[in-house]
Amino acid sequence: MLYAEVAVEAARALDRETFSYSVPEGVDVVPGHRVTVPFGRRTTFGYVVSMGTDEPEVEVKAIASAGDEPLLLPHQVALARMVADHYWVPLIECLRAMLPPRVRSKGSTGEGASMRQRRHSRLLEFATAVHAEAQKPVLTTEQQAALEVIAANQLTLLHGVIASGKTEVYLSAAEEALARQLRVLLLVPEISLTPQLVERVRARLQAPIAILHSQLTELERAQQWWRVRRGQADVVLGSRSAVFAPIPRLGLVCLDEEGSAAYKQDRTPRYETGWVARRLAAVSGARLVAGSATPSVVAYHDAQRGDLALSKLTHRVRGHDAEVELVDMRDEFAAGNRQPLSKRLLEVVERTLQNEEQVILYLNRRGMSTYVMCRDCGKSVQCLGCSVSLVQHAEIDGLVCHYCGYSRAMPAICDHCGSRNIRALGMGTQRLESMVKRIWPTARVLRLDSDVARGPDAYFQVWEAFSERRADILVGTQLVARGLDLPAVTCVGVVDADLPLHFPDYRSAENTFSLVVQVAGRAGRDGRPSSVIVQTSNPEHYSLRFAAEGDYEAFYAAELPSRKAFTFPPFADLAVLTRSDTDDGRAAASAREAAESIAAGLLKDGVEGIRVMGPSPAFIHRLRGEYRWQVTLKGLGLERARHLAPRGRGWSFDVDPVT
Repeated sequence: MLYAEVAVEAARALDRETFSYSVPEGVDVVPGHRVTVPFGRRTTFGYVVSMGTDEPEVEVKAIASAGDEPLLLPHQVALARMVADHYWVPLIECLRAMLPPRVRSKGSTGEGASMRQRRHSRLLEFATAVHAEAQKPVLTTEQQAALEVIAANQLTLLHGVIASGKTEVYLSAAEEALARQLRVLLLVPEISLTPQLVERVRARLQAPIAILHSQLTELERAQQWWRVRRGQADVVLGSRSAVFAPIPRLGLVCLDEEGSAAYKQDRTPRYETGWVARRLAAVSGARLVAGSATPSVVAYHDAQRGDLALSKLTHRVRGHDAEVELVDMRDEFAAGNRQPLSKRLLEVVERTLQNEEQVILYLNRRGMSTYVMCRDCGKSVQCLGCSVSLVQHAEIDGLVCHYCGYSRAMPAICDHCGSRNIRALGMGTQRLESMVKRIWPTARVLRLDSDVARGPDAYFQVWEAFSERRADILVGTQLVARGLDLPAVTCVGVVDADLPLHFPDYRSAENTFSLVVQVAGRAGRDGRPSSVIVQTSNPEHYSLRFAAEGDYEAFYAAELPSRKAFTFPPFADLAVLTRSDTDDGRAAASAREAAESIAAGLLKDGVEGIRVMGPSPAFIHRLRGEYRWQVTLKGLGLERARHLAPRGRGWSFDVDPVT
């Protein structure tokens, strides 16, 4: 008799990972098969994760039915186990994350053409269109050396300055993999990077492409997933969830812009794409190349230790570095300028527009204003269910919470003191866009942030319009900061470089350095004289000084000692355990009990090197009507404490958190 271990959908809330079932005659299953199994008094779906002939010690029921073929590949089942163990989540959640919603619910949906399908995303049409074959450029000595390092090592960190030709290295490595009848996975952090990369991939590789990202319709995601599963796409291009794509004969994984915070999934399972990509390479035998001009401190430290091979591209292949100026906004204020744009930035934008060149203005805040405050009592207008200020948005003529979506009209009087002296303060991308249009009324202005990009083709349309010179100024958040290759951009303005520095995150300096370097890299792509104006009230901060110089090595050397002194990654791992409840006192008490229980358990088990911190209120203490208290574990080998973690409703875990 053959037996199967099955991860069961209906058991998602239980501690047990798998359940044993017998395999009846005539039912052919292997690991990765989706099956229908009896569970309690009902029938539910499950996924076979292993097979064996050893008879279980308990009485088992038989599998009711199985699909015609396994949905998941063997290496995916192994990868799901690794993700489940590292991120403290049930195995079934990781298996579910590997399937699009329609495939997960109905199995065959999207397998064939749909007669009722009326809309196709522009990006998919673009990916399947015929592109003229591009001539392969002659590689530089550094690029050729990078390919040799990639060929000789399974894991490679490609540290290349802006415009040093990292994408060409990916494409050349992809050509070699395709020549060996292997397939390629290209990962990007932001969907906004996808159109440009699709264009280059189609022109260079002349191979069938599949696109996987969240902006596709559910039917399109299922259709693209089935193309990948059937082996009909040789190149898979997508954002973070594409790391779970069912790619047969995977030979190369390229992780572009390694270190981007967008690679962290914020819902269960809360994985970090770079970590998963390393394990994907291990279980599939593929090579991984992670590239960035600003790699994460953790990845660079791993490369210095020898855990990853390190290859460097130190010279630009075209264009030249833009001149970066740090403008001290304290001086602007002292000189009487109360506007958010400095005189120097205004001058450079004016000159750029006169030269008929393009401008990018970066501000990492959405909306019209950051908060609405009463000038008499000092209280801001808060969300009713979250402990955050509401943000003004012009499109609804009111205020919105960016966390739960709660909205209300702009108040005429203060809710706290009744004063009419209530004003919108601070600046978001919407207000910046309005200001830019007012200052330069003849300029054509576009905005790109997550509010604009909600439509299925919004990213594509903004990129297309700006790349075709149908706009002069692009105002945006981090979506404009990375990867965009736009030759006519000769001016970049960072409106508020200090915002990441004030965030309660041990990576605040790293994030500041990375964003400034990346957004500065959007200028000077084709050799024209270019300027980058970085507005700050902290020009002496090492992250900004070294970002202006484009000196990653100096930044890394300055950042590492503080990480070591305070025992932050790469010198320790972190896990945040969050207790949520509609009652604040109950959430706090539960978190306190958990912290005491974990500390006692570590002591009893003789586990050393793990520190229990808290409980403390979460940074956003109240979210969607629930209060949140956190217990943080810090140390190496945190999996040794997993069995001590609290169980039950209201608890969530975030290993390797990104604030």
